[in-house]
Amino acid sequence: MLNLICGRESLPSLQPVTVCRAAAAKDSPPPSRLHQPPGVVVLGGGAAGLLAAMTAGRRGRPVVVLERNADVGRKIKISGGGRCNFTNVSPNMEHGYHSSSSSSSSAVAPTGRDDSSRSKFFQRAFSRYPPEKFIALVESHGIKFHEKKLGQLFCSHSAHHIVDMLREECSVARVKIKTDSLVTGVEQVRQETSGVRYRVTYQKIQASDKQSREPGEVIGEETIDAEAIVVASGGLSFAKACGSTDLAHRIAESFGLEVHGVRPGLVPLLLSASEKWTSRLVGVSLEVKATIGSAPGFVENLLFTHKGVSGPAVLQASSFWGPGGISDGMPLQLDLLPRMDLKTLTEWLERKAQKGSERVERGRRPLPGSEDLCQKFPRRFAEAFWHCRAVPSLGVEPTAGLQDLSPELLSKLAQLLKGWEITIAGTEGYPKAEVTCGGVNTEELSDETMESFKHPGLYFIGEAVDVTGWLGGYNFQWAWASGHAAGSAC
Repeated sequence: MLNLICGRESLPSLQPVTVCRAAAAKDSPPPSRLHQPPGVVVLGGGAAGLLAAMTAGRRGRPVVVLERNADVGRKIKISGGGRCNFTNVSPNMEHGYHSSSSSSSSAVAPTGRDDSSRSKFFQRAFSRYPPEKFIALVESHGIKFHEKKLGQLFCSHSAHHIVDMLREECSVARVKIKTDSLVTGVEQVRQETSGVRYRVTYQKIQASDKQSREPGEVIGEETIDAEAIVVASGGLSFAKACGSTDLAHRIAESFGLEVHGVRPGLVPLLLSASEKWTSRLVGVSLEVKATIGSAPGFVENLLFTHKGVSGPAVLQASSFWGPGGISDGMPLQLDLLPRMDLKTLTEWLERKAQKGSERVERGRRPLPGSEDLCQKFPRRFAEAFWHCRAVPSLGVEPTAGLQDLSPELLSKLAQLLKGWEITIAGTEGYPKAEVTCGGVNTEELSDETMESFKHPGLYFIGEAVDVTGWLGGYNFQWAWASGHAAGSAC
């Protein structure tokens, strides 16, 4: 039997169609049926789920949202430092999304889409619900916002305003939101006369403090019949803060849909033992271009941590690393001076070497090469990098200055500064990940409606789907767009 209550990272091979619900709690009453016209049940009251619910509700569809927490929109509330980076208006938007590498382990629907079109799966949803539409919604509620760097839009006051807005829209659309509701089973039923296709079983949890991270005591079990199910329960990131689980992945696999490439994304990286010296650099930040394998490079800040590296540049690159990523197992490559090309940097080093020689000729004390690097980097980094990376690589003494290096060694130093390769030991995992990469294979879903090809009436949206965006509001925009696509069709 499949227990939908227990989250786990390894997904079992399950039989299609039916998800066997978990046994009810001891001494709990038998499941009761929620009587209503068969409509839409949305699993998850996050960004994608609420947008889908309000969209379907506006069409006159009966909609129920089941949320396991005591309140909806928890991830929205804590995002962006409490200000919610709710979308992005950069012209690079269409380049800011990717899916995991293809899996050959299971057959999927014969959609005829090749890899290039698969990587653009999100575009049809975006064409129908671009950032401008969500911005218009925000403005209609009088929510103040501002643009930061790289097209990122943030609330000027509080992320709670976005949640309040979505709740209000759902209320106007007569959407029923049931919190403290833990989904334990989804099964396919066939009642052609009534239109029922699915039955959802969920446990009612004792209402708890809205700040609680753990569900309360089970007080009963209920079922809802539905014509359509929209799975919007997200991924595994922010599990402690938001109660996230792999519910969406387990539902998908139980219905025979492929789930692949599931891994932490936008996450700090752990470095190998050979880079242990970087632990002395905790708190040091510098601008770099971070690249892993064939993935795009990101020019932003890097931050050294107790365990490895973080910062926007590293978080962006991290989403391409790990099982299913296009750069799995590849080292992290850092261009430490992304604003200088190799030729300009080499010429700068040569000039510094010449000045060092002139200094010695005047009888002044020679300076180690780290002193010249201090003009380009924070001193702590310049000294550590010179002694622990440059000196071993160049085969010179720690006291050597640039004037002691041959033209060949100066060129080698320039190449090292432009392409420092670091072996990645792993990531800090889902507790520190901002998103979950991977998910339901996009080949399984319609790019127009997010509906499963194999099971009409079953939809997957948001973080449950194998679409991951860059840092800076891209993933929220995917939540809005995919939610709107499903809500317009279900």
